[in-house]
Amino acid sequence: MTFLLSSGPLATAVRRAGLGLGLLLVIRVAYGLSLPNLVNGIALGSLYGIVGVGLVLIYRTTKIINFAAAAVGAVPALFALLLDVQYGVSYLLVLPIAAVGGVLFGVLTDILVMRRFARSPRLIVTVVTIGLAQTFAAIGVFVPAALGAKDGLPPGVPTPWRELSFKNGRGQPVLSGNQVFALVVVIALAGGLAVFLRRTRLGIALRASAENADRAALLGIPVRRVGTLAWALAGLLSSLAVFAQAPLIGVPSDATLGFDTLLYGLAAAVVARMDSIGLSLYAGMGIGILIFESVAITGTNNLASALMLVVILVALLLQRSQLSRAQDSGVSTWQSVKSFRPVPLELRSLPAVAGAKGALYLLTAVLVVGAPFVAGEANLSLLTLLPLYGIVAVSLVVLTGWAGQISLGQFGLVGAGGAVAGGVIAAHNIDFFLALAIGAVVGALVAVLVGLPAVRIQGLYLAVTTLAFAYAMQNYVLNPTYLIGRHILPNPLAPKVVRPVLYGRFDLEDNRSFYFVCVVALVLCMASALSFRARRSGRVLIAMRDNQRAAASYAVNPVRTRLAAFAVSGGFAGLAGVLFVYLQHQVIPGTFGPGPSIAVFLAACVAGLTSLYAAVAGVVLFEALVLFLPNLYDGNTTLVTVMPLLLTGPLLVLNLFLNPGGLSEAVFGLRDDFLRRVATRAGMVVPSLLADRRINEPEAVDAVLQAAARVEVDA
Repeated sequence: MTFLLSSGPLATAVRRAGLGLGLLLVIRVAYGLSLPNLVNGIALGSLYGIVGVGLVLIYRTTKIINFAAAAVGAVPALFALLLDVQYGVSYLLVLPIAAVGGVLFGVLTDILVMRRFARSPRLIVTVVTIGLAQTFAAIGVFVPAALGAKDGLPPGVPTPWRELSFKNGRGQPVLSGNQVFALVVVIALAGGLAVFLRRTRLGIALRASAENADRAALLGIPVRRVGTLAWALAGLLSSLAVFAQAPLIGVPSDATLGFDTLLYGLAAAVVARMDSIGLSLYAGMGIGILIFESVAITGTNNLASALMLVVILVALLLQRSQLSRAQDSGVSTWQSVKSFRPVPLELRSLPAVAGAKGALYLLTAVLVVGAPFVAGEANLSLLTLLPLYGIVAVSLVVLTGWAGQISLGQFGLVGAGGAVAGGVIAAHNIDFFLALAIGAVVGALVAVLVGLPAVRIQGLYLAVTTLAFAYAMQNYVLNPTYLIGRHILPNPLAPKVVRPVLYGRFDLEDNRSFYFVCVVALVLCMASALSFRARRSGRVLIAMRDNQRAAASYAVNPVRTRLAAFAVSGGFAGLAGVLFVYLQHQVIPGTFGPGPSIAVFLAACVAGLTSLYAAVAGVVLFEALVLFLPNLYDGNTTLVTVMPLLLTGPLLVLNLFLNPGGLSEAVFGLRDDFLRRVATRAGMVVPSLLADRRINEPEAVDAVLQAAARVEVDA
């Protein structure tokens, strides 16, 4: 009894193990989970816990959430597994390739990428890790091709202990050799990591750096080297987790692992408060049991992935009071590092400026109007998707670019509006504009519900929450197998959603007519967003994004402002969802999953989230490439697969380093150079164009002073 009441690490481990065994007993008795499924869940879940440990290590060292935690070691693990599966190299012989490769990828990631963002806001660095996950996925596309792997690979991974099986008294298999190996890997990694952190100088330095990096640096601890060590360990954990998982669930199809592994690892790390390695492992085991329980009940892991939203929300809301003000400061929002001002008022009436602006609008109009005639009837449905993605980009600009709240589940809001409105349309054939209004209202309401936890959960954790929300929407809410989906989705036995005839003249079943309706909807959404930005509500959003505490001191209500941003963004997203349903004549859950949400978010980041025009143009061009590239390069599946990953991976990382404001920063720079030349030719001095330009040459300084002297100032 005295031992159990003590506070040593061994006693704590024993208490947690006892609590875990008790919980397992309750689960088995209450839900009738079979012993084999229970063991499967523990074995697989412990590997998700290892991914969570990698997340904890990076967070404790750099205070960022590493969305590349599952992918950083996936490439060497995939390479090693394919040697085993494709060429019959022993599983044990390729194990060092996975281990050493994981460490090497982690070290290179920190040295080549993460050190370049050492002084960037933590939310931007977190987005960089998403780009890194896409980069590793792009590299992983070439690994099977380089090894000559074919589509018909065997489903299992040959291991020396594959035939080993432990049976119960009735002769039923309970534990397999692959499960034993997975558990051994977890125990070895956890034990080795615990000894390393507590008994070695580097481990103690890593813990000290995690507590207070600045103080550790003053004490002589090499903080940068310690950060590299943390990434090396994260790469090792990721690689071995993927390597040990493969005999249980098969060789991964790509190096991102579909973000599913990341979701479960994130849930385990959040339950562990991004701090406790042991608790992360226990949470991972619990998640593994949930997965196998979901498979046993429904045949899929959809229910388990949806429950991750509940797990993450409950864990965060219970822990929120433990976060200090120092941890929150400066990282609660997506901080804009570049604001793009409009054309100065005194230059707008000049013929050169007005002509250039008119030519740009005319070129855009020609492209938009001429596109359906060039694309042809067969591609009109794909072409119509582009303005719909543009509307989603508008909603992202409001929520992330202006309000500073990162959302990785924006298509969940799109799906909510589309599902409810689609069900009403199919059942009652309501008016087109009423359906749009219903979708917008539903999107706004769901966004507010998502935003309510954001009142207390901001910044890094909000990104995790919205990713889990995207999975919950796709796998549960929009799934007709479950209760909510059965009630809100259109009845599959009812007629499909039919597009109406507007004003007795415009038949929207004609794809070209519906395309122009979607374009008009995009233009109206952009105009509404710009009007919102120009008013006090928009200015308040920007103030809250840039300095929440200063804005609050001017009687700005943070809760009301943040929820208003969610509502406006959700309204735009819900309207886009209704148009998606009309376009597809039904609700397709895969359209509204986490994949499209992440792709659109990253494309908007590359273009520039603080500029409405840039974000919409960037998302539309990216989706045009994704949709039409297969038609241009039919048969070249590698190029079709890797091109979107390159645009949202290496290009995103490089762009955030060179142009933190996105590609729009370079475009607006060219615009300002043009305006300076126009002002010089007109003999005008425009202070706003000179304020951000350093002039070092004496001749240039004299020229500016002489030009300023010619300006007449009324007394």
